Amino acid sequence: MAENENSLDAFITSPTAAPAQKNTVETVNLEDEFAKLLNDFIGQDTPKKESENVSPQAAEALSAGLDSFITPSQSTVSSAQSGADNGLESFITAPAPAAPAETGNSGLESFVTPAAPTSSAPAEKVSEPENSLKPEEQELARAIANFQDGIYSIADKKNLKVPETDYTEDMLRPNYKPSVGKKVAQYMLSCWDIINKADPENMKRLSKEATDEEYLAFAETLSDTDMQLAIISYVEILINLEICEVKYEQKKEIMQKNRIKKELYEEYMELQERKQLFISKLKEKDFPIDAERLINNYFRVAQKDPDGSFEALTKNPAMFSPIEFDKIRPKFFGLIKVTPEDGIKANQKIGKFVKNLKV
Repeated sequence: MAENENSLDAFITSPTAAPAQKNTVETVNLEDEFAKLLNDFIGQDTPKKESENVSPQAAEALSAGLDSFITPSQSTVSSAQSGADNGLESFITAPAPAAPAETGNSGLESFVTPAAPTSSAPAEKVSEPENSLKPEEQELARAIANFQDGIYSIADKKNLKVPETDYTEDMLRPNYKPSVGKKVAQYMLSCWDIINKADPENMKRLSKEATDEEYLAFAETLSDTDMQLAIISYVEILINLEICEVKYEQKKEIMQKNRIKKELYEEYMELQERKQLFISKLKEKDFPIDAERLINNYFRVAQKDPDGSFEALTKNPAMFSPIEFDKIRPKFFGLIKVTPEDGIKANQKIGKFVKNLKV
């Protein structure tokens, strides 16, 4: 048994062991092939005149490629022969040479290093002018301009007179108005005679009750681009006029609602002021009644029955707020106690005061 252990130790530690030499040869062959492939790849990116501006050590490193990275040192080979290291561990643990790093353009450095990102300043928002057209009005103005271009071109070729109009794009500012829409519609009808006179044969094929889709399909069959532009723009004007009309009605409805809200608010504030005036006048007279309760109840009932509530207020104010007997002053320095007749008199006095009150 001892002999077997000694022979096994001798086999492992022996520098001339055949398996270790075989592994070393295989390792060196694999590393040589890998180094050859890397040198071929790096040689494609390396400038030809690079060796002229580098030191002798750097030139030697460049001529050798990555052999210095991959070729194991003597200590590494001996450790591989002893069984401590194998494979590509010598390639991983080998220090990188300083010369290729100083050139900045050799090896894979130029290929791996990413380009610095270009910084772009954020675009400043362009403020729109106050009188700029709304999107739907811009589309309408564009369609009218295209329609006029087509009509003028047709009239110029056929020696026809273009109808006059006082329409301008400024009429759409600050908002579209139905009167402008009527003006544009009348102008289009006048210009339609030019289209009929320019190409009467083709225009006979178009029905008077044609839809927008039929107008567009008809325009595609025409060979005259000016006729196509005029008819397509005509359809766009009709569509945008309808859109502007809808937007106008929506804005009108919103304005009406806002006006009603404003009127209701003003009426409410006026009512509150009148209430406070009534209350303050009653408090000045120091009547034996809750002035705020009296006036608030009266105004609440007056919303349903103004005449009846006012008659009740002037004849029997106690219906809205009871008479407070503890606030009635006793007569003769308190010798005569307060009686129900005193409450009736106070009630009548309050009604008469409110009836004659001018607020």
